[in-house]
Parts: sequence; structure tokens; C-alpha cells
Amino acid sequence: MNQSIPGNSTEKLTKDTIIKLAVCVGLAAFWVIFLWNFWDKGIYALGINAFVFGALFFGFFVWVLFKKGGYLKEDLVWIVPLSLIIISFLLYDNPFVKVVTLFVWPVSFIVFYNYAFLNNRKEKSWDFSFLFHLFMERLLAILGNTGKSAILYLEFIIPANDKYKKIIARVLIGFALFLIITFAVLVPLLSSADATFARAAQAVREWVTDLISLPLVYRLIFAVVLSIAFFAAAITWGKEFNYSKKEKETTSIDSIITGIVLGGILTVYLLFLWIQISHLWVGSLPFDFKTTENLVKSGFWQLFVLTLLNIFIYFFTYKKTSSFVQKILLAFTAASLLLLVSASHRMSLYVFFYGFSYEKFFASYTVLYCALLFFWLISRLVIHKKTDIFKSTVILFIWMYGIMMIFPVEQFIFRSNVAFSQREDSRIRLSELSMLSPDVLGLVKRYEAVGVLKKETFDWNPWIESREKKVTDKKWYERNVMNLLYIQYSIKR
Repeated sequence: MNQSIPGNSTEKLTKDTIIKLAVCVGLAAFWVIFLWNFWDKGIYALGINAFVFGALFFGFFVWVLFKKGGYLKEDLVWIVPLSLIIISFLLYDNPFVKVVTLFVWPVSFIVFYNYAFLNNRKEKSWDFSFLFHLFMERLLAILGNTGKSAILYLEFIIPANDKYKKIIARVLIGFALFLIITFAVLVPLLSSADATFARAAQAVREWVTDLISLPLVYRLIFAVVLSIAFFAAAITWGKEFNYSKKEKETTSIDSIITGIVLGGILTVYLLFLWIQISHLWVGSLPFDFKTTENLVKSGFWQLFVLTLLNIFIYFFTYKKTSSFVQKILLAFTAASLLLLVSASHRMSLYVFFYGFSYEKFFASYTVLYCALLFFWLISRLVIHKKTDIFKSTVILFIWMYGIMMIFPVEQFIFRSNVAFSQREDSRIRLSELSMLSPDVLGLVKRYEAVGVLKKETFDWNPWIESREKKVTDKKWYERNVMNLLYIQYSIKR
């Protein structure tokens, strides 16, 4: 079936086009009805509503991919983790993670979805050329198609056929004359003749005034903009993506220069490890919190910088130099892995004595991500087949992020800190967990009831009241599974 060209009035609307238009209107209407409170409540307004919207939005674009014949089984490698992220809105509050998700999910979706439409995608790597054409062509093309999208909506609402146009015009004129006669002549005359009718007419006028209010106008305008934007994205990204691969992309880089740079950096790393060997493997942490924090964070930032450096080096040197330089790169990665092990050891001691927080949990998770990444990078150097390093790095990230999103992060943090705090040498202050969301509301009340939280002179009642208010202030569609479980728990109590 040939799709009509947006903006070309000589083309008829096809069945698929009409379905897409209707779905985009439905998505926009759903947003302005069930997600509008996001502007006031922020992240806490995203629950069942965000899950349903995300599932419908994502499902619609995957359907377009399937209809266009671009779907492959390997696309599950990004469809599954992106689906897990959407499911997380149904499960938890966790405002800290959801803020990050509002950036991570759209960017990941745009990259992977457009990659799925890339012509001969198995032969093209994720490099600067791919990213440049993705963001400069596919994203900017949406702006060019918004006008076409709006025109097609007008053609859908007002058919091009002159017969139907005349019928619609006559219907609109009839309604306009009816409203003018009713409110200008009939209602005033009948209201003056009967007081009861006058009160009823006044109530109707007030209802109409409330209905046609400024917030409603805002919603309608926003819904129209969203509908046009969604359809523009669907017709833009639902086409084949192609660009010419430049010859220089396959050229090798100078092995001598690369070998000297890599060898020099490796020597510096080995020297650093030799000098630091006496206190890299600390068995305990100093009591002073600031000293402990500096000790651990220095190791973490070593990890972070080295990870970026390794990705950068791999991106420009992997399989582009002589075999000897590739062996230096292997040794360089192994040395980096030793620093990673040291940093992870420090972090484990930090958590063991001082407990988890958002920062320490995600720092630990980053350590795990980098460990898997380093092991994988080493494995790539011992096999002959070339791998797309950047693409695989992103896929590993999105999978680990998706798994983390359905993991009960806040419950894990709270339970772990309570367990670690039972040790005599523990330096954990449970009061610091007051930054957590209603995800742990039921846990706090249960632990407080059995006296676990009474070891510190911290009053949890204000925190409980504020989190309960966040839950009760939500509309039913803004709640999530953790909220519903707490409500059920409170009813049983």
C-alpha cells in the first residue's frame, strides 16, 4: 500500500495514515488529560498514567517499524530494556531515578529507533558520521514535516472532496445559527418569563464559561501541538535512513604514534599502581567522615576518568593499528581494571561502614557497569572479529539501566542500611534515609513499630506525614504499585 504524501492534496488518505493520525490524537489527548498535573506535581504525578502513555507511545512506534518491514529479532536488544524503563513508572516513585529517565529514555529511543531504519545497518558502525546524520538529518527533518503533518490533519478533518466540504460547512452554519438564536433570543426571553428556567439557564452559562476556560485552551493548544509533533515524528522516522559512508572512515591510524602514546600512558599507570600499592588495599576506613569521603571519591573519579579515556582510546585505535599496539592496548585495559578493583574495594568499605545513599548506590552500580565493560573490552582484543565498540557500550548501558529501573532501589537502600546499622562498629545514621520517597513508607512504619528506628533521636513522624500526604494527594492514575500496596497495608491496619 502506498502511503499518501503529507501536504499533497492530490493523494488520498490511506488506511494506515488515518490510523496513525488517530493514534497521535489519542496519545496527545491522553497526555493532556492524565499527565497534565506533571507541570504542578513534577515526578510524583507520573505513575500508572506514565506507564500507560509510555506503553502506547512505544507500542505505536514499534508497530510502525513492523509495518514498514524494518523489524528484526535483534531489535529486541533495545526494545526490551526500553520497555523495562517504561514498566518502572508503574512500580515505583523513586524521583531521583525518574528525573534521569526523562532524559535517558527519549535519547535512547531516538538513537535505537532510527538505527532500526538504517539501510544496511549491519555494515555500518556507530561513529561520528552516524551520530551526525542522525541528529542533523533525522531530528531536524521533523521540523520540516510539522507543516506537512498539520496540513494532513486538515485534510483528514475537512475532506478534499467538494461535496463533503459543502456538507461540513452547512452543518457548522446550522450549529452556529442555532447557538446564536438560542443564547441571544430564546434564553433571555424564556428566562424573563420563568425564574426557575432563568436559574437553570444561568447554571448552563456558568458551566459553559468554566468549560471554555483558559486552562482548557492551554490543554487544547498543547494537544494539537503534540498530535502534530507525534505524527511528524512517525512519518519522519518511519522512512529508510541512509547516508554515504566516507572512505576515510576505514583507514588505519599510525601505529608508531599510537604505540608510543599507549605505551607511555601504560607506564604512567603501572608507576602509579606501584607507588600506591601500600594503601590501595585499605582494610578499614578512617573514622573521620571527610577523610573517608575523600579517600573513596578519589578512587571513584579515577574509575570514571579512566573509563572515559578507555572508551575514547578504543574508539580511535581498536583494530586500526598493528597487532603489537593492540597488545599494548590490552595491557592498558588490564591496568585500568586493577584500578577499578581498588576503587570497588574502597566503595564496599565505605558502604559497609557508612551505608548506602543515592550517590553511593549509583556509584557502586557504575563500578559494576565499568567492570563488565572492561572485561568485555579485554575479550574483544583476544578475538579476530571486529566489534562496534560504541554501539555495544551503549547497549550494555541501556540494559543495566533498564534492569536497575525495575529493581527496588530505595527498598534495597533502606533494608541494607538497617541491617548494617546493627553492627557495633557501624557509623550509619538512619536519619539520613529521610531523603527517600514513599517507596519505603510501609517499611519505615513497620521498622518503627518494632523499635528498630528508635536507636537514634530522630522523629520519623513528620517524614511519615509528608510522604503519606504525597500518596493521598495523588489521583488514582498517578499512583503506582508501591503506593497501592501501602494503601492496602494501611487499610488492613
